[in-house]
Amino acid sequence: MQNQFVALSQTIPLSKKLELSSEIEREKQKVIEQKKEVLRVNIAFGIRKAFIEAKNSRDNLAILDDYIAFLQTPMQLLINLSAVEKNSVEKYIKTQLLQQSYQLQRENWLQRIAIAKERIELIGNLKVDGFSDEVHLKNYHLQSLDNLLSQLEIESPELKMLLALKDVADMGIDLAKAKEQADITVTGGFYQRFDRNDYVSFSIAYPLFIHDKQSNKKVQAMKRANIQNISYARTKIQLEQRLKITLHQLKALYQELKILDESSKKIDKLIANAKAELAGGGSLVHYYELFTKRTNNRLFTSKKQLAIALSENQIDQLLGATQ
Repeated sequence: MQNQFVALSQTIPLSKKLELSSEIEREKQKVIEQKKEVLRVNIAFGIRKAFIEAKNSRDNLAILDDYIAFLQTPMQLLINLSAVEKNSVEKYIKTQLLQQSYQLQRENWLQRIAIAKERIELIGNLKVDGFSDEVHLKNYHLQSLDNLLSQLEIESPELKMLLALKDVADMGIDLAKAKEQADITVTGGFYQRFDRNDYVSFSIAYPLFIHDKQSNKKVQAMKRANIQNISYARTKIQLEQRLKITLHQLKALYQELKILDESSKKIDKLIANAKAELAGGGSLVHYYELFTKRTNNRLFTSKKQLAIALSENQIDQLLGATQ
């Protein structure tokens, strides 16, 4: 009869599936980190957008306050002239309506500043009392499209995340292939018996796969990898198209801004001439109308500057910039 039996069993993998499993886990950690980075970039984008809009609202307030203060002088003169000049009554009414219109716009910009503060608190859990007077632009319109596309491919956190998912899927194919190679199990035992001689036993086990189970897993892994490859390629094309469109819009905005700047210089010269003519009996109404044109020009310029800053912010988001 048998008295004692001690056996040890060891499975020996014939493929690199353990190493591959470890690499896959490391890649999955990269996916998690890139998801966090995408979230950080989107938060930074939202906060920058709110700051840009608040800055623009403050700029418009300054323009409107300057103009409303200027209107007080012609308003008083038109009131005096309306007693003797019929045309002055109409001018007075128009001026009064215009002043009320700009006052309403001013209230609107104040509301936008308040909304921007609330948005920053909501997005970034950051309470702000004031805003910087400067928006830092990176002048993307001066960079080449090829350079920006290269930056996009290298720096985009969204592409990095999809690339990590793609690597996980590709390694999944290698892992499925590795698992097609069965492991060998080696067992060794020592037998101690009462009435017979003791002996040592060794055995080797090698399983035979049936029903193409491992082959099916490889096919599924290949399908997952194909889906990830398509997702990466499609997203890359979409991001590149967004970058191209935004860059074209940015360049167009700078051209429009240049035209407005040139118009502003011409209006300033006309104002200077009209002011000089006032001493010699020049038209106060004409002088007033030129100031109205200058105010509208400044508001349009501010609108273009807002669009430029928002476009740059969109490019920052595409490139994964958080500052």
